[in-house]
Amino acid sequence: MKKQTIRQYILKALAVLLTVALLFEIPCVHVKADENEIGFNYTTKKIYTGKSFKLVLNNAPAKIKWFASADESIATVTKKGEVTGVAPGTVKIKAKCNDVKYTCVVTVIDPYIKVEKNYFKVGTTMTATMKGAKVLSYVSSAPNIVSVDKDGTLTANAKGVANITAYCKNGKNYSVEMHVYEDIKIIENPTFDDLAPTTHMTFEELVGDTGERGYPKAMPTPDTYRITVDLYWKVVMVYARDKEGNYTVPVRYMICSPGASGHNTRQGVFKMKGTRVRFARFKGLTVWAQYWSLIVSATYFHSILYNSGDANDYTTAYNNLGKAVSHGCVRLTVPDARWIYYNCAPGTEVEIRAGSSKDEETKAIREQLKLAPMPSKRTNMKAGEIPWTDNWEIDEVPQDFEYVYVPQ
Repeated sequence: MKKQTIRQYILKALAVLLTVALLFEIPCVHVKADENEIGFNYTTKKIYTGKSFKLVLNNAPAKIKWFASADESIATVTKKGEVTGVAPGTVKIKAKCNDVKYTCVVTVIDPYIKVEKNYFKVGTTMTATMKGAKVLSYVSSAPNIVSVDKDGTLTANAKGVANITAYCKNGKNYSVEMHVYEDIKIIENPTFDDLAPTTHMTFEELVGDTGERGYPKAMPTPDTYRITVDLYWKVVMVYARDKEGNYTVPVRYMICSPGASGHNTRQGVFKMKGTRVRFARFKGLTVWAQYWSLIVSATYFHSILYNSGDANDYTTAYNNLGKAVSHGCVRLTVPDARWIYYNCAPGTEVEIRAGSSKDEETKAIREQLKLAPMPSKRTNMKAGEIPWTDNWEIDEVPQDFEYVYVPQ
């Protein structure tokens, strides 16, 4: 028998270990690659435009015949392997040695100003850091909204939008747009119209399409509001915290249509989920709705129903607001569904309760929730051009909680 080398013993030992791992589910052991392997010092590399790095073929058995870039508009490479970023994109850099080709995937990005997020609250600060270039100075387009010092410290001074620009040693400048918001707006001594603005809106505003699309960028924190859905009185009530931290401050009242008999809306206390849908058709049905916000399982807050993705195809579901007629979701007017869509973050607590005929307080709210009648002749509404009189704007919504899209 020939004398076995140390390398053969090692390979046999590794084979035994792998077999045992597979049989007994022992966690895998990571083994370093052979140090004698031939290959680039980088198989992937990210660089900034204008920056360079050197590609080296480790353990090259001979002289490299050539280097080449698959796209020199993104990155170039010299005969000695010096790679320079030209413009944003991804490109393969190759080399040939002894008739074998080697590849490094290079991603080029522009220098940029890094901030934790591009929105913050009045009275708070944040640090801006220039990535990929040496900064000489920072300038704010609106110091009264966001001021910036020489070290990149940003201070939010007033609600609004400001551009922060970094002037750099490479002769270029880079900007980031910063949004400043205030805390939630609580109306002092509100009237019923303040708490239920839909009661003075036109039919077009209650069922029309604002024309906006997409999802919230960020929202108030999940503990900002608590929502109560009363199934007996068909009312949704939103409350904010008082000074003691209890949810007693009324914010918004809404008339709703919960589930019909046999499709009863699920009762309990739930934390809202992350799914939001702007304007879509119900799976397996031929009707659509706007501003969906998931409560639990398949139970959503959403608008009245439509026969298509055009708000002009509204249905008589509008006349059923205040009645238990849905398939289990909580139907609302468009402005009310939109308010929840943008203001109530995933994690917001929702209580869906049976309600009681003896609840005089909720009864009084319900009796005042009167909406404009549906016209006898169908209206013609153009998305984005309906009247809008609601008492809030998207840019007023606090941006404490970044919204992460969750598909259905």
